Amino acid sequence: MTNYIPQYSTPIFTDIWDDVDDFKADFADSPFNGCIKTNPDNVSIVFYLLYARYGNSPINLTDEMQWKQRVFSIIYQYGPTWERRVEIQKTLRELTETELLKGSTAVYNHANNPSTDPAMDAFDPLNYINEQNAAGHKKSKMDAYTQLWDLLATDVTEEFIRRFKKCFKTVISPEQPVLFITETEDEEGE
Repeated sequence: MTNYIPQYSTPIFTDIWDDVDDFKADFADSPFNGCIKTNPDNVSIVFYLLYARYGNSPINLTDEMQWKQRVFSIIYQYGPTWERRVEIQKTLRELTETELLKGSTAVYNHANNPSTDPAMDAFDPLNYINEQNAAGHKKSKMDAYTQLWDLLATDVTEEFIRRFKKCFKTVISPEQPVLFITETEDEEGE
């Protein structure tokens, strides 16, 4: 029987972290610890996302420690924004139809002779008003769902995980001689 064994000059992702606990321990020991939440356990989620995408991919550095810090620095740079965007998308997904259809409300105040100096900032509230008008807007179902569709169209996790691509070799082919394992006649008879 012949088996093809690819040989790379650097380890693959799972050679460095083959389970979530090793990843979490290394991350906890790094200077980047705490940049993303541990409740919910986003560190574990990042590991499983990386494992799913890059598990059998060879890393692009020969210095394993430097490579780990590069991965953790990407988490530090982009992880908090990814986390927040995931939270926002979750909130958007959970909006009820009533909440989607609700539009904005505009309030207009008018003051005749308020006997005070005008405010320096046009957005400062008046101390005295004569009349107030309010206008409320309601969205159509089509507009509300189109707006929601547009907001949910971006996959924030894909964008985040793609940032780690630069940590892995882009051309994957064996860099060392290809080894084959074959059984000899003596081994077959045993």
